[in-house]
Amino acid sequence: MADKEQEQVQAEVNQENMQTETDSTETAASDNQEACFNLEDVNQFVTALAEKSRLLDEMTDRYKRLQADFDNFRRRTRQEKEELSAVVAERIISELLPVVDNFERALGSAATDVNNLSTGVQMIFRQLNSVLSKLGVEPINAVGTNFDPAQHEAVMRVEDVSQPDGMIIEELQKGYRINGRVIRPSMVKVVGN
Repeated sequence: MADKEQEQVQAEVNQENMQTETDSTETAASDNQEACFNLEDVNQFVTALAEKSRLLDEMTDRYKRLQADFDNFRRRTRQEKEELSAVVAERIISELLPVVDNFERALGSAATDVNNLSTGVQMIFRQLNSVLSKLGVEPINAVGTNFDPAQHEAVMRVEDVSQPDGMIIEELQKGYRINGRVIRPSMVKVVGN
């Protein structure tokens, strides 16, 4: 009987050992599987990080190109503005040079005849006004109109019961606008009752 008991104990020990080995194998397999999953996760993260890095580099290059394009646009615009200003100045000067020529002629004839000087200056004044009109410059009408602070500058105020309040009765310096925009307001005397 002792042999049977011994065999039974041995069988139980063997069974426990087998169970322990099975548990160890399953645990090792489970750990390996987790390690595999972790390695796969790491590979996915590395791939995603590489893609994000590539996108960042691409966007940085696009930003740098856009910045360079904008700097070039700004430089080109400044050059075009300077060239346009030069063209406008040339046009104005070329329009005014005949007026200067006529002033020189008038001053040359002033020594011989004063009446011719007066006539010449009047003709030059008309010519200058014509040039200014061609360039879009027009005088601002002031006398007999109501005061408008956008077009007039009141430098004197007088009381006159025969005139309505705010009426301009005298222009001390003519104002001008170019293409509808005031470049110099009229200096005026206004009625203020």
